[in-house]
Amino acid sequence: MFFLFKIIFIQGEEYRKEAANTYIKERSIVATRGNIYSSDGSLLVTSLPKYKLGIDPTVYNREPGSTIYNKNIDALAAALSDFYKDKSPEEYKNKIDLARKNKKKYLLINNRLLDFQERKRILKFPLFRERKGDATKTGVVFDKVNVRYAPFGQMAYRTIGYLKDKKAVGLEAAFDKELRGIAGVGLFEKMDKNTWRPIENNEETVPTPGYDLHTTIDINIQDIVETALKNGLTNFKGNYAVGIVMETATGEIKALSNMSKSTLSASGYMETQNHAIDTRNDPGSVFKLPSMMAMMEEDGLELNEMINVGGDRCMFFGRWMSDSHAMGTASVEKIIESSSNIGTMKLMQRTFGGKGAKYYDYLKKFHLIDPIGFQIKSANEKPVFIHPSKWHGGYMLWAAVGYSTSYTPLSIISFYNAIANKGYWVQPLIVKYAKRGGEIMIDYTKSQQRDSSPLCSSKTLGKLQTMLEGVVTQGTATNIKGSVYGIAGKSGTAQKVAAGGGYTNKYYVTFVGYFPAKNPKYTVLVTMDSPEGGTKETNSRQVTAPVFKEISDNIYAQDMKLQKKLSGILPDSVNNNKLSHTLHPVDQDILYSSLGLPKFDSDGKWVKFSLDKKMAINQAISNPAKTVPAVIGMNLRDAIFALENRGLKVRAHGKGVVISQTLVAGSPYQKGAQIDLQLN
Repeated sequence: MFFLFKIIFIQGEEYRKEAANTYIKERSIVATRGNIYSSDGSLLVTSLPKYKLGIDPTVYNREPGSTIYNKNIDALAAALSDFYKDKSPEEYKNKIDLARKNKKKYLLINNRLLDFQERKRILKFPLFRERKGDATKTGVVFDKVNVRYAPFGQMAYRTIGYLKDKKAVGLEAAFDKELRGIAGVGLFEKMDKNTWRPIENNEETVPTPGYDLHTTIDINIQDIVETALKNGLTNFKGNYAVGIVMETATGEIKALSNMSKSTLSASGYMETQNHAIDTRNDPGSVFKLPSMMAMMEEDGLELNEMINVGGDRCMFFGRWMSDSHAMGTASVEKIIESSSNIGTMKLMQRTFGGKGAKYYDYLKKFHLIDPIGFQIKSANEKPVFIHPSKWHGGYMLWAAVGYSTSYTPLSIISFYNAIANKGYWVQPLIVKYAKRGGEIMIDYTKSQQRDSSPLCSSKTLGKLQTMLEGVVTQGTATNIKGSVYGIAGKSGTAQKVAAGGGYTNKYYVTFVGYFPAKNPKYTVLVTMDSPEGGTKETNSRQVTAPVFKEISDNIYAQDMKLQKKLSGILPDSVNNNKLSHTLHPVDQDILYSSLGLPKFDSDGKWVKFSLDKKMAINQAISNPAKTVPAVIGMNLRDAIFALENRGLKVRAHGKGVVISQTLVAGSPYQKGAQIDLQLN
């Protein structure tokens, strides 16, 4: 080995050429790629070792190996044939015999990748097990290959991304440099056309593992969004749908889902393209809000100011614009709540007529002209909004109501998030840290852009928030009003442009807003392309607003910190001398204030509470997404709450607390499955 080292590293170019002729070469050793984690530390992507089976048959050319080989080769060939199911036992025997006869030091048995358990199983095959424990005598060679594995399957598939055929997308592409680490260098011997085998005991440069990425994605919220999008697409057969959830104060992306039509999925939809950051469209009426913000800042429009909107059609610069119905004279507030195109355009004409460049400057301040600088890059990130120097007569008016422009869903939600965030714009963030061994190597929150001043005055902000609440309580989205937490948002329906000009009978529909309305924690956008069955006048109301509410309802149900505290009776077992109970976190104050016990910070999780001889023991309980929750110890109300939020049908027997459940806690399940509970 020292001789080979001398040839390769000491003797220079002449000996390097000679070494190359003997198929010995200095090659790169790939570093272990970093993991990707969710916000709670759940593993989203990791690298698992896989193996290809090879053999050095020359170890059986001398005794006692030759005798052992002849005695076991038939049984080994039969075992390989049964395992791989691609060749007959005779074919495997002939393949190995020929390599042994030709003194071939390496033979690839099969290209199929094996997991660790399969590797252990193969070592017990005939011939190999005869010399177990000594790889140099068995001749077995397991070539290790690191393969990316996602424990949650297709969840956030295009956002997390993948590496395939030298193509990378999503986080895998955007953070490839950080994830891939630094390769090492070692000495390899070429065994066949595509296989290089490391030479043992050579001095090598050890590779440095890649950084681990810690994302902002919440797997429970991601699951909620993906389920809601699939439900919406099942009902309205759209080409694709996008759902985004941002944490209002931080700009952290808690969920980002894209569902497109696909014949590869049983549901008919899967993540094939990241439309949230890659696909631009006319935003439609959701763009009326930045236009209204600009007008209020410029002209001080009041909510109760009246304007003559007129009938349901009006011509602007030789082109007709229509509303869903004639409005006559209406207030500024009503124009937004009813999403009047004509009313908005008349106000724009009055406010910015002859000074369109000022409107453009407002939009630039609102982060609606330039790219927002998201961590996952896209060629379509920059909005399409023509510079005033190139405007034709009516461009500004059509742009003000969401036509003749092009935006990604992520650009639109970032603006609405600023309205929810007391007027302050914050750059969307999906990766917080790059770590190695638990140590933060890069803190991406430090480079996250946050505006030091709000987009508008507090007076303007208050008016906009009032209008967005009015959209739900008395405007275009009254079908989602009545939630206990309150929703504020805006609907948008944009007619799609035909390839040859003019408009099609297809629509791009959006609902974007935030909740709780009075103290926002989450900003949510839902959009669908070309839904079927909805009418022009009610498309976003019918299609995307209900999906928004399905998302917000389920997030509210699982986020204990959002919910109101209960008042009334104590849990059923409070009078027992020995108390054991599974508690909803917001019920803690009732129990602890009555007993005088210390409160336990569960960080929004269910609490396993035990009391024995005045000693309290508390433990937070986590129920991972897409698994059956653990409900033993809960009262029936809480058990139903936990199970039905996961889509399970509950049948209960008895009274008291749950003492058994038919579906095992932590196991996967099908939505709609029945679970029986026994209470006592």
